[in-house]
Amino acid sequence: MPNLTSERFKSERKRLNLSQESLANLIDVSESTIKRWESGAAIPSDKLTLCAQHGFDIVFILLGKDADEAVNSSSSFIDEFDIVNVYDVDISAGHGSICGGDAKPVSRLAFRKDWLNRHGFYAKDLIIVYAAGDSMFPTIQDKEPLLINTGDKSLTDGFIYVIRNGENFWVKRIQRQLDGSLLLISDNKTYPPMPLDLNEASDVEIMGKWVPPSRGTFY
Repeated sequence: MPNLTSERFKSERKRLNLSQESLANLIDVSESTIKRWESGAAIPSDKLTLCAQHGFDIVFILLGKDADEAVNSSSSFIDEFDIVNVYDVDISAGHGSICGGDAKPVSRLAFRKDWLNRHGFYAKDLIIVYAAGDSMFPTIQDKEPLLINTGDKSLTDGFIYVIRNGENFWVKRIQRQLDGSLLLISDNKTYPPMPLDLNEASDVEIMGKWVPPSRGTFY
């Protein structure tokens, strides 16, 4: 029996005029890995998420329908899945950078409702963006998709958040200071902590809390 997921993955690659080699370079795998996926091997969910950044319709690959069709025509889909927007936006894991990319969703991913409910998440509060840089290594890799819960901005010490200060965006571990400021901490110890004075900074926004990936996070 043909592997329909692999066939749809291949058709998406061809629709985007990508060779196996060029796709491999885009998502940092070998060309032989792409060939294995298109021959029926399981495609890791984090790599599917990276493909979404480059225009792949992931809902079509998994379900054989685009997201709108799946939501509108399938009661079983509505019962089991919610949709989360993917943005072609890079969030600095270094010293801060302008948040580049398209502000509109470039793709959407389906998340199982039972997974969302188990973790107390609501799809409307979730977004997917991308890390840029190595300051959060080994916790977060360069170009790794980041699932951000914009409904959680409570700033708990030791957890990782996406924070905007003007046009600079960071994904950092935070620590509250006695004077009310924040210390933005990198897991890569070659990067020194960065103080952020919430009282003096005029344009600061806590975008949301990073959701660490686990098996079955992305669908």
